Formats: sequence, structure tokens, C-alpha cells
Amino acid sequence: MKIDPSRLHSIGRGGVGGVRPAGADGVSPVDGSGVAGAAGEVDRPALSHYAEEIRAARAALAEAPEVRAERVAQLKAQIEAGTYRVDADTVAERILKPRS
Repeated sequence: MKIDPSRLHSIGRGGVGGVRPAGADGVSPVDGSGVAGAAGEVDRPALSHYAEEIRAARAALAEAPEVRAERVAQLKAQIEAGTYRVDADTVAERILKPRS
């Protein structure tokens, strides 16, 4: 898609309202931390507490092994030996217990 510079003045006019250029040339100076506004303010992205929790959870998940090989081997050996037992009451309690 080719952009026609002569038509740029009409782009985004609806609903913009509070946008104003920072410099005389209409271009906001940019540094590594954000875009400076007319009063020298800098726009910085901010993550919500929820987003921070998701980021931390993803980082922890990335560090965790996908499969606990030792546990799988232990359970497999119990199943093959016929010694693996499941306590139905414990399973039911864990299903019904709310996660915190």
C-alpha cells in the first residue's frame, strides 16, 4: 500500500481531540523510554497487577520442566507392580476444594 503524503492531514481526524504536537514541526521527540508530550511528559506503558501476575506465572512455567521424569517412572513402576492405589476420598476432597 502506498501512502500519499498530501492526504495525511485527513487521517485520524475523528475522535482525536486531545492530541497535540510537541514540537514546532509537529513531530514529538522520542527517547528510549517513551514519547515526550508538549509539557515534557513521557508516555510509558504500565502493566496492571493482573498482567504482572501472568508475566510472573509464565516465567515460572518456562523454568519448570515439562515432565517430571522421576515421578512418572515411580508411578509407572507402581502400576506395573500392582501397588499403585488411589484413595477415592482424597481425590474427591481435592476436586471439591476451592483453589486459592
